[in-house]
Amino acid sequence: MIRISSGVLGAALLVPMTCAGADGAPGAVLYAQHCAGCHAASLRGSAHGAPLTGMAFVDKWAARPAQALYDYLRTQMPPGGADALSDAEHLEITRYLIASNADALGDAALARTAIDAAASAGDGSVEWSGSDVIDQLAKSAGGFANLRIEDYAPVTEAMLADPPAGDWLSWRRTLDGQAHSPLDDINRDNVAGLQLRWSLSMSDGSNQGTPLVHDGVMFLTHPNNRIQALDAASGTLLWEYQYDYAPGSKLLGGPTRNIALYDDKLFLATYDAALVAIDARSGEELWKTVKADYTQAYTHSAGPIIADGVVVSGINGCELFTADGCFITGHDPDTGGELWRTSTLALPGTDAYSSWGDVAPDRRGGGDNWI
Repeated sequence: MIRISSGVLGAALLVPMTCAGADGAPGAVLYAQHCAGCHAASLRGSAHGAPLTGMAFVDKWAARPAQALYDYLRTQMPPGGADALSDAEHLEITRYLIASNADALGDAALARTAIDAAASAGDGSVEWSGSDVIDQLAKSAGGFANLRIEDYAPVTEAMLADPPAGDWLSWRRTLDGQAHSPLDDINRDNVAGLQLRWSLSMSDGSNQGTPLVHDGVMFLTHPNNRIQALDAASGTLLWEYQYDYAPGSKLLGGPTRNIALYDDKLFLATYDAALVAIDARSGEELWKTVKADYTQAYTHSAGPIIADGVVVSGINGCELFTADGCFITGHDPDTGGELWRTSTLALPGTDAYSSWGDVAPDRRGGGDNWI
């Protein structure tokens, strides 16, 4: 881990990891309040949170120092709301997790090392262990402010149907999913001479995105519902948008697989089951529409597509039975208003309803749209 300091470091407070981990311990109480909803009271995990006990946890953390676990919890947990807990509370939860795995850890590094809590809590230093933190620090130091792309040309339905050769306007470029560029400057004769022109550090986390390109601007998705607009030729950051997702919702969703461009807007489906429109020129949020209640396990991993001028968006989280089931929605690109909703499960009153036999509508799970 790298540390950059803006002043002289004070004396470090070393906190041995010898917490008894009893149910009444402060860490246990804090865990029950802030963590058990996703990771289960037993620490064995759920559909919404990784296990924090057993071999999966031990294999990941045993060889790492306690400081690494504490720093991760302090900066990442709860997702999108780490600052809701104090450093002291993060410390107690860290101690509780380590104590709860004491038998499996034995003399592993996680169990026998200490936490430099004072240095982490407020000595004027900045720590990072991932590219997203480095990137944020660099922008802050340079006084970064979003730029406006003045010469942005709106994306039309005709362009989506037949993209300009230098553009990549949809997830697989064309509406029929060809995923092939007609550009021919790179060919068999010169491909061996390709060299790196620029690189960019991306946020830590699961990511399966496909960058979109229009008029020389690359729109890049990062983990954490974050989008950047870059000068595709130089890699220069033009603007950045960070969606403020609800705490805990990130554990429901997977990677952001795609975004959509249409007119002068970019569309993102979020962790907490909302759809947002972003000004493609400036990165400013234009509207937000909540499609479902994320606390009922609804989320997104597949993004929207554009069909006949409508923003079409599926939903995920259908493996847990809900009264609303799973569905696809169509939205007005200018306002976000929902135009229609179609269930992906057979509902009462439809010809296919009897194909499910005697299964009640709220017991008909499945149908996630990313599949």
